[in-house]
Amino acid sequence: MSKFDRLGGDVTSDTCIIGGGIAGLWAAYKLVKAGQKVCVLEAARVASGVTAGSSAILTYAQDIIYTNLIKKHNVETARKYYEDSKDAIIEIKEIVEKEKFKCDFEATNFVLFSNKLKGARQLRKEEKAYRDMGYPILYADVKVELPYKVKKVLKFDDAYQFDPLKLCGELASYITKNGGQIFENTIVKNAPKDNKLIVETDKKHTVTAKNFIVATRFPFIVFPGFYFLKMYQSQNYSIAFKPKRNENICENTTFESVDEKGFEYRRVGENILCDGVRVRTGQKPYKSKYRVLEKHLHRHFGEYKEITRFCAQDCITMDHLPYAGLYSGGAENVFVISGFNKWGMTNSYITSGVVVDMVLGKLAPKAKFKDNIYTPQRNDLFAGIIETIPHIGVVVASFWNRLFRRGPVCSHMGCKLKWNKDEQTWDCPCHGSRFDAKGQIINNPAANPAEVIK
Repeated sequence: MSKFDRLGGDVTSDTCIIGGGIAGLWAAYKLVKAGQKVCVLEAARVASGVTAGSSAILTYAQDIIYTNLIKKHNVETARKYYEDSKDAIIEIKEIVEKEKFKCDFEATNFVLFSNKLKGARQLRKEEKAYRDMGYPILYADVKVELPYKVKKVLKFDDAYQFDPLKLCGELASYITKNGGQIFENTIVKNAPKDNKLIVETDKKHTVTAKNFIVATRFPFIVFPGFYFLKMYQSQNYSIAFKPKRNENICENTTFESVDEKGFEYRRVGENILCDGVRVRTGQKPYKSKYRVLEKHLHRHFGEYKEITRFCAQDCITMDHLPYAGLYSGGAENVFVISGFNKWGMTNSYITSGVVVDMVLGKLAPKAKFKDNIYTPQRNDLFAGIIETIPHIGVVVASFWNRLFRRGPVCSHMGCKLKWNKDEQTWDCPCHGSRFDAKGQIINNPAANPAEVIK
């Protein structure tokens, strides 16, 4: 992927996008297509955040999503999300083929499974949710090849997988070749005001734009917006490996467990990517997540050759819908894209489209929930009250520990940091900011380094 310069002077554009992950790049691509002059600001390198750690699966069958959406909202909202997800998959495929983007884009079957009684019951409820929406599942309880027995299976077609870094490289190339600008290593610390954004690099530079889109992993502007009450960040730990037996496992099929401590498998050439151990960032007590993966692989795959291991994290919303719309009710030209709930490859495309339609005047920025189910102004705290109360509890507990126990604190909102032995990082349990051993920023929403105690 090409490297881009740091912002080195004042810039004027129609729309400024803060965040150079796949969501920001999709928004920039669509706006450039519409004839706009676009500027993208990325704090590190393009696609180096959550996008780089994505398993990059395109599917509408996202765990037990429709059971949850019907429960927290209604059948119509669940159906809208289903249709948007299916449309996103079709459109992404068409774009990749039309633009001749080289990103290892390929079709795959997708299987939800469980080897637990609780998970089997959840899958039966999810099967009913599809029927309630008017889209009955065609393949249920089919035979699958996994190195252990399963209790319930739902199989789906119309799924795809690709290399997310290659796709982002193609999008970035298209954007810059068609008049857009991309600046890397450019950290934004302040909210835009009066159509201007002051960016501090080695000097202060001004970005002037009619509209601003915040497409960072976690919305970094604390007030207004209150996203620190609406979301938290969750980590996934993965190991890519080459099995020495069961070499045919996962050929042309991606497997996703719905169990609380289940695993996901997808092919990457001759290797298999195993994803599992999903935990809230900065959780206590500490337990090696990679060790859990290693034990699982040794038990079910026998000997294997490890290719690489990594951790990725994403924002989780309380009501299972992503955010796309005005950053806050009082904003006029500042928009937000966030909260992908670990399904960023489809949700980044959907939400970028919603915000782009608002920028272009095709959708009212203050559209009601019935017209924009992703609006950040929806009553999601009430819809997700079961998730909201524990989240607030974690925040309060972190502040309490900070007041009465000495230790490093997050520069975002002052929560006490937790040392992550697996990644050798300081992690914030409140909102997911991460810092290296010296306190330098790895992940937002923090915009300043943390002071750490040796």
